[in-house]
Amino acid sequence: MSEQTRFPPDLDDVLLELKNEIFANINCVQIGKIEKVNSNQTVEILIQVKRRVSGDIISDYPLLADCPYFVLSGGGAYIDMPIKKGDSCIILFNDRNIDNWWSTENVKEPADRRKHSLSDGIALVGINSRVNFFDLSGDAIGLRAADKKIRLDNDVETLKTLIDDLINAIVAIVTVGSAATQVLDATSQAALNAIKARMALLLVD
Repeated sequence: MSEQTRFPPDLDDVLLELKNEIFANINCVQIGKIEKVNSNQTVEILIQVKRRVSGDIISDYPLLADCPYFVLSGGGAYIDMPIKKGDSCIILFNDRNIDNWWSTENVKEPADRRKHSLSDGIALVGINSRVNFFDLSGDAIGLRAADKKIRLDNDVETLKTLIDDLINAIVAIVTVGSAATQVLDATSQAALNAIKARMALLLVD
């Protein structure tokens, strides 16, 4: 067909191509795998799908560096999970540049006009595929630390210290009276009551 008789492109095809181009450059949610955990509560992540660059060219996504990860927290309390390399995560890409918020927490204009960028992801760690799922009972609340220790504390007390002191107090118990009327001596009672008071600062009824 000559240049003079070539038909104009179909509008639907043009709009479809434009839509595909826009969607190809918008990042919303992806599955990732942790490659490195940093000391500033960020991680490096590899996105677990490949992307079409153009035509038939397929490539990996770039490594996401300094990606903040979500910590379940509130009121100054938080759950500290020992995130490590190999953990899977969901990455949520923010609508706008989050650099200013991440650096200062100030409410201000974004540093630039980027939107849904790979630079503005936040990781939610804990998603798993069907080939790497946890053995969850579903009928009880459980806390399992695998090969880690469990720490339970607040600003006043730790459960480990309480239990240690309770055991020491029990070992040091002294009783007074006859075999039929034995009771704890005043020092033993005071030691156990002191531990009870400390436990009230850490645990609720």
